[in-house]
Amino acid sequence: MEEAVLVSKGLTKRFGGIVALRSVNFEVRRGEVVGVIGPNGAGKTTFVNCVTGVYKPDEGRVYFEGRDITGLSPHSVARLGIARTWQKIRPFYEMNPLEAVTVGALLKVGDISQARRVASEVLELVGFPKQKYHTPGRNLTLVEHKLVDLARALATKPRLLFVDEIVAGLRPQEIPAIAELIRRVNREEGVAIVIIEHVVKFIAEVSQRVVAMHEGRVIAEGSAEEVLTNPLVVEAYLGSRT
Repeated sequence: MEEAVLVSKGLTKRFGGIVALRSVNFEVRRGEVVGVIGPNGAGKTTFVNCVTGVYKPDEGRVYFEGRDITGLSPHSVARLGIARTWQKIRPFYEMNPLEAVTVGALLKVGDISQARRVASEVLELVGFPKQKYHTPGRNLTLVEHKLVDLARALATKPRLLFVDEIVAGLRPQEIPAIAELIRRVNREEGVAIVIIEHVVKFIAEVSQRVVAMHEGRVIAEGSAEEVLTNPLVVEAYLGSRT
């Protein structure tokens, strides 16, 4: 079995009287693709925010490659090798895609020319149309913005990547290409990937293991079939065990 690249132990986060995470234990093995599902408010994005330094957990610890990274700043976490995309895209409207991805590459590459080369390579990897490398961000489509967001994260050369609802809002015919892209990034770049998504068919296709969350807790994990047929998961989504 591959060693764990990420481990959380007893991760808890409160917002006033609301407990968003309740003692979450979570593990990602090197090179693994893990899908995370759960209804709105399950704690999925809060978990990512605690790992990546956006939030500081109230209890528990986060370990990346054996190092305690609990409470580090987002910049420090990114430098260590954890990248993410965002549930709500954060486009650089006044930059073109090549410039936006170059910003990501500059996290670890000091030379601007080299950073541009890295950006160009990553845009090619994600299949972004070359004729649009210099198109202003405000003129891109939703799927193009999502590819730029993914490319910007990959340009930081992560060993662990969180992908938060990358197919949300996309047309059904656009989703298979994103699924193949995730598989290719995992296969060719060797990046461990955690995918948070509501599109269950997409999760089942790309994940080697699935984790279900509800009300801040992990309620099931295993293969896609095991998790999706688990009575606790069915109840969390449908409100009934029936």
